[in-house]
Amino acid sequence: MGKTYVALAVVAAALPSARETGRPVIVMMPPGLASKWQREWDHFRASCCVRPEALSWVRDEPIETPIELIMKLELPKSRRPHLIWVTTGSFGKALEDPWIKLAFIRLARRHTRMDEETRKSVCKWATSLVRLKSEWRLTPELVERLLTTELERWGNILGNEGILEADGEALVPEGLLKLQDKLPWSELAAQLHDVPGRRGPVSEQRLKESRQAFNQVCQGVYRAWLACAGWRASLLVLDEAHHAKNDSTRLARLLRSEDAELLVGGESEAERPLLWDKFDRMLLLTATPFQLGHHELIRVLRTFAAVNWSGPAAPDFSRERFLADMEELEGRLDANRRGARRLDQLWGRLERDRVVPGDGEFAVHLQEWWARVNGTGPRSALEQEIFQAVEDCRQSRARAEDDPLHPWASLRTWVIRHNRPTELANRAEGERVPRRVVRPGRALGDTAERNEVAFDGLPLTTESALPFLLAARAQGELAHGSASARAFFAEGLCSSYEAFHHTRDNRGDARDVGDDGVEVSEGQGVGRPETEGLVPVSWYEERIASLIPSRSAAEAVRYAHPKLRPVVERTVDLWAAGEKVLIFCFYRETARALHRHLRREVGQRILTLTADKLGLEGERRLECAEDALTRIARRLSDARSPFHQEVQRHLRAPFASKEFHGLKQWEEQLVGLLTAYVRSAPFIARYLPLESPEVRRAFSEDRASNEESRAGVAALGHALTERMDGSALTMAYRLEEFLRFAKELAERARFQSADEGEDPETRVDPLRQYLDALAVHVRRGGERDETDDDDASGAADGSWRMQGTVRLVYGQTKREARERLMLSFNSPLLPEVLVSSSVLGEGVDLHRFCRYVIHHDLCWNPSTIEQRTGRLDRIRCKAELAGRPIVIYEPYLAGSADERMFRVVRDRERWFQVVMGQKFEFDEATAEQLANRVPLPEALAAELVFDLRRAKSAG
Repeated sequence: MGKTYVALAVVAAALPSARETGRPVIVMMPPGLASKWQREWDHFRASCCVRPEALSWVRDEPIETPIELIMKLELPKSRRPHLIWVTTGSFGKALEDPWIKLAFIRLARRHTRMDEETRKSVCKWATSLVRLKSEWRLTPELVERLLTTELERWGNILGNEGILEADGEALVPEGLLKLQDKLPWSELAAQLHDVPGRRGPVSEQRLKESRQAFNQVCQGVYRAWLACAGWRASLLVLDEAHHAKNDSTRLARLLRSEDAELLVGGESEAERPLLWDKFDRMLLLTATPFQLGHHELIRVLRTFAAVNWSGPAAPDFSRERFLADMEELEGRLDANRRGARRLDQLWGRLERDRVVPGDGEFAVHLQEWWARVNGTGPRSALEQEIFQAVEDCRQSRARAEDDPLHPWASLRTWVIRHNRPTELANRAEGERVPRRVVRPGRALGDTAERNEVAFDGLPLTTESALPFLLAARAQGELAHGSASARAFFAEGLCSSYEAFHHTRDNRGDARDVGDDGVEVSEGQGVGRPETEGLVPVSWYEERIASLIPSRSAAEAVRYAHPKLRPVVERTVDLWAAGEKVLIFCFYRETARALHRHLRREVGQRILTLTADKLGLEGERRLECAEDALTRIARRLSDARSPFHQEVQRHLRAPFASKEFHGLKQWEEQLVGLLTAYVRSAPFIARYLPLESPEVRRAFSEDRASNEESRAGVAALGHALTERMDGSALTMAYRLEEFLRFAKELAERARFQSADEGEDPETRVDPLRQYLDALAVHVRRGGERDETDDDDASGAADGSWRMQGTVRLVYGQTKREARERLMLSFNSPLLPEVLVSSSVLGEGVDLHRFCRYVIHHDLCWNPSTIEQRTGRLDRIRCKAELAGRPIVIYEPYLAGSADERMFRVVRDRERWFQVVMGQKFEFDEATAEQLANRVPLPEALAAELVFDLRRAKSAG
């Protein structure tokens, strides 16, 4: 969200010029982010301007094809859009418009002579060639009339025939007519002489071949037309610009040419990119500039060569100067990378015992060792080499980072890096707290919210240790073998027993994302690893499979996994404290297993919390607790009950304030959803003071006295206004934040409805979309949503009920269901625990009411972990509101493949930006070597990383 709003501020600054010149601002994004950008623009206009109406004059429209863009820009300035949304795939789409293809036939006829037979064949088969055959009113006679009439009159003719609406809009862009003499018509003209029907009957195969050949030459004319089209835009904002890091990608070819030097030199044979010279300015957005290799980053920066370098808005220097400075910057980054790789190699020669001899806290001693080397000087030849390599890295980094004498040859000129503050203000205690805390290994088991310097993994019990020791042994065999291989089953075993079996059977085809964090589809497996070790790897697999619970083992037995169970227990404890929890997994089967176990354990905790508060004892205590929950929910649902009336009083109170006056039309639906949550078992068990004797009597089966009822009502009111979750936020405060979010969405909807010319039938109301997503978790008794995977059903009395406390999202979850779950998790209502197999790791917001994330499985690529955590680290996240940190759990099993991956990833986080765009192998030998390295001190890593922040904190 941070970079999006910076970009929108730039867009807002450029729009007045766009209004004056008629050259729009164009925002280009991947297809999956199109609706998000438009929603954020509506919110920006409503909430980020000094005057909400400041940008009300802006006309913004999405377009799907270049032809649509050209036609929009041919409109009079009074109707032309100022801001255009377009996806990255739009300019790569083939020509599909049948009327444009028919216009091509009309124009190509001018460049050839046809005999009577050919002319009749063209008129007869034209509708089949351009795919207008379904339009029965388009007869050969009407086609002949069109092919002999000027294109400007087509709209009127087709309107009079009832084929198209007679709205006066041009059917074919005027720009095509102006450029017709510059386009290559010869191949299309020749193709018209080969249309079907001139030599005997026409078979389906003949028609298909003719259509394919016709379409191919039309695409050539279409690309030539787009390349010389004369439209211009004042600004291009390109989101996810790292997708253009390789020159061979379709997106990169729109903006860059491998023949850029020839283009700049005016060589006619150089290939001209489709979007070359179209934009006065560009802004490229990416969340991950330093995950790119430096050559990839330079290629992305060279995209700027596509801006228009002529006219009053042109950059100060020439394209030639720009490309020369990019080459100089690439050389400087080359030097820095060589120095970093040299340092990396030397650091790999360090031995732990020589760096930190004896016992003690290794991380602390490592910092002391480096302080001594950096201060008083090296004591050995290796230390001297490392010291010199560090100095070389510092100097080459400084030269590439910022050069006031040659600013275009330094990164700071081109790259702006945004870092959020590393601390938060704790509003309750009046002190600063870390924005994030990481709780690795066995720190999962305690409630502290502080960063750990020293840590150990989750312990393996004597009973569970043998399979993990065998897996480690198998990895050792592979690491010392002659072949590069990977024991996927060992990594799967550390995740869950279910993942081991699935990974063993399917090899690499057990995950929704690969090692690089990129989503993969099922069927992309790898073969069994082979090695020349003393014992075949297959023996280890078979032995482990015989020692661990099978697929068909009882659920309680599979639940005993030494990492899965602690993750479930920590999650349930956090949930019981009123917190939402986001869990990421690497393996689909682990995600399914966590979902099953969490649903069961959350259900069990609801009953035990209720039984404990009510003081129930005996064998039937949980049954009695369940009966009590049903009875209490019924009382809260009864409109005549004082408890129901108290709930309504508290939930409706905020709507009386001026702040939420704009939500008045939504009050009934909002209150209905909130009421359903308040009378749900998860809320009753955690928030109602059932331990109070007055409350117990008020909700007992016997009829309570008026005094007892009043005491119960007062206790219910206290629970709604005073009881806090684990972040010290009351239900009343969370309710207000929920309504503020609803208010933002309602304001976006009002801005959309105020837009001129927007079709109300196709307009998406963001608040209605949000409430519909929440309503999926609310059903009447007896109703069932067949798309839902929860077993719970509605209440027998027909009242509304909240369902789905724990939900699952993985690769096979439909996109619509993913969208609903993302929206509903971003509320104080259900679901409260979301398990995802990494498919929600990028581009989604889950931050409003959650500050706990558990990375059940790590990933070899540290940027993937960062992307997942970033789902909670956004503007106006719960951590900012509560003044409490985002807590990141990274559990791993001690002495296993899990621990090795953790230590590699921890060290790699520091090296990742020092050796820019560092690529890593994933075979066992490389992983073992990396795991045994001396970690890079955090302070040293910070010195060597490029610092491109514009604003720096005082700390």
